[in-house]
Amino acid sequence: MSGARTETTIAAQAAAGERAVDWERAYALHAPALLRYLRRLSRDPATAEDLMQETFERAARAGRIPGEADVRPWLYRIATNIAIDHLRRRRRFAFLPFSGTERDDRATFDVDADVVRSALRSVPPEQATALVLRLHEGFSRAEIAQLTGVSERVVKERLERGRESFAQAYRREVGAR
Repeated sequence: MSGARTETTIAAQAAAGERAVDWERAYALHAPALLRYLRRLSRDPATAEDLMQETFERAARAGRIPGEADVRPWLYRIATNIAIDHLRRRRRFAFLPFSGTERDDRATFDVDADVVRSALRSVPPEQATALVLRLHEGFSRAEIAQLTGVSERVVKERLERGRESFAQAYRREVGAR
């Protein structure tokens, strides 16, 4: 069964009011892309896993998928809301590193990717979300507006401001290294 047919089947089950949506199939189909998206937003693999699990838990608790909505955008909207909430909480309770001598035990370290991650971290969550949805996930402005529950004009502004904020932060990061 193809991916599009599987997604259509999941949506059809939900639209028909069936409570027994095949969540295993929905998870297999959408979890990898959602996890990549959440990793970009959270910048932490373990946190991204937790956020993805919470996304599917909330979706399953919702009982059914909105009739005319696609499964993919609906799951991204749930994931986006959860990620933004997480980022806001994390910014409220941000702490400085204990001593600055901690080692990064990642097997490979990509300096350019680290600069990008660091710059993205300084962009406000709503702008960072819009940037990641557009540039990494390939959503259109209209789709991002639907996912985030704002107008296309607001999405356009968030993308413009996000690009500006990211460029400034990136220049600062490059200059600091």
